[in-house]
Amino acid sequence: MRLKGYQLTRYADDWVITCSSQAEARAAIAAATKILSALGVQLHPQKTRIVHVRFGFEFLGYKIKRGRQLSLPTAKIRSGARSGALYAYPREKSVQRFMDQVRRLTKRCVPLRTRELIGRLNPILRGWGHYYKRSHVRRIFNRLNRWIVRRIWSHRFKRWRNMGWKVLPEARLYGEFGLVNLVQLIPSIASQHAASS
Repeated sequence: MRLKGYQLTRYADDWVITCSSQAEARAAIAAATKILSALGVQLHPQKTRIVHVRFGFEFLGYKIKRGRQLSLPTAKIRSGARSGALYAYPREKSVQRFMDQVRRLTKRCVPLRTRELIGRLNPILRGWGHYYKRSHVRRIFNRLNRWIVRRIWSHRFKRWRNMGWKVLPEARLYGEFGLVNLVQLIPSIASQHAASS
């Protein structure tokens, strides 16, 4: 496919071809079908589709999509967002699967002390966070951090709307207990944090 001039991104048997037009995309599917049938392999009919990047597509647990056109001039944008740029986010199923893992560990009936609970949570948080840390995740990592802290309070005090915030404030969970902070895994934030330490 690359020899034919197509821009191909592949991991194992999952791949994406980026094209500049719908006609080129149809030609790419035809070429891929021909090459694969010579190898005795077929394209998956439900997974093979042509989509415009404006609507996004899912690949390896990510949703990749073109951002909105911003009305502000580029010089006035301080967040690093670029008008019409491509962004990758964790796909919703990946977020839900991650939350289900955390939920299972932080059920109120799980007989673990807070330190042991955090010891079991950390590898899951670190693994998932490192996989997605280079995508557009600052907002979702912040939301998940707050949710994980509430889950720990709920596990310890049987309700999160309790005195957990007094006995186990976030600073203590992240400091003394070593809870992994997802936001601190984002490379730009991690480098700022390392420079200030």
